[in-house]
Amino acid sequence: MRVSKRLVQIGLLAVALVVTGSPVAAAEPLTPLSPAEVQYLQQLRRVFTAHQDPTAFRSDGELLDQGRMVCHQRENGLVGAAATLVAPAVTQLAFIYLCPR
Repeated sequence: MRVSKRLVQIGLLAVALVVTGSPVAAAEPLTPLSPAEVQYLQQLRRVFTAHQDPTAFRSDGELLDQGRMVCHQRENGLVGAAATLVAPAVTQLAFIYLCPR
């Protein structure tokens, strides 16, 4: 009986580690999008369709999160796809539509 309790404890610990180590998923936005956010997403979809970028398979919520992150990193002096590790199309369109001027 002692061995089975130990195995259960180890199993629960392993499950807890896997769950806490998994990345957070971006959910779809619950509030209505602003006109700038709608334009940002429309332009991204056009660019991704034309260039068959693998980033096109991301959800609208994740693309908006990436765009907002680009704006935040721009405020901290990190500019460009190499600095933000985000697709160049996302970076450029975030600067145009999402980042305050």
